[in-house]
Amino acid sequence: MLIIIETLIILFLSVQVFPVAIGIDIKRNWLKATMFVVVLSLLQVVTYWLGLKLGSTFMHLMDGFKGVVFVLGFLLIGIRMLMETLTIRKGERTYSIDSIGFVILASLAQSMNTFLVGLLFNYLNIDEQFTLTLLLSLTIIIAAIGVMLKPEKQSLIFASLLYTLGGITMIISGIYITFFIF
Repeated sequence: MLIIIETLIILFLSVQVFPVAIGIDIKRNWLKATMFVVVLSLLQVVTYWLGLKLGSTFMHLMDGFKGVVFVLGFLLIGIRMLMETLTIRKGERTYSIDSIGFVILASLAQSMNTFLVGLLFNYLNIDEQFTLTLLLSLTIIIAAIGVMLKPEKQSLIFASLLYTLGGITMIISGIYITFFIF
C-alpha cells in the first residue's frame, strides 16, 4: 500500500510543472521548447534529491515527533496546492515564458513542495532510485503535454483539477501514513 501512496505523491508532484509548461510557446522553436521541458523536469528532480540528502542529515533529530512533522508537512503541501487551484483556473499561475531564466525561476518556485516531500520521505523506507526515476519520467511526460496545450480556458481548468486532486491526495496521504504506517 505504501508504494501506491508514494507513487501517487510523486505523480502529483510532477503535475506542478503543468501550469508552467502551458505557458511555453512552441511555435517558434521545438528545440527550445524541449530544452525548457528538460529544465523543468531536472529542477524538480534535483530539488527532490536535495530534499532527500538534506533530510538524511538532520530529520533524525525530529524522530520523537515524526508523525506530527509528517502530517503537518503534507497538510501544508496539500493546502498550498488547493489554494493555487483558483489562481491557476483564472490563468494567473500560467506564465508566458520565452527565456531560460524565467523557466528556471518558475520551476524553482514550483519545486519547493517537491523539496519538502524529499525531506519528509526520509521517514519512510523508500527506494530513492525508483522515486527519482518515476519523478523524472512523469515530469517530462506532463511537461511535454503542457507544452503542447495552449493557455486557454479548458487547459487551465484541467490544470486546476489536477492541482485539486494533488492537494487532496497530499492531505489524505499524510494523514494515512501518519496514523496507519508509523
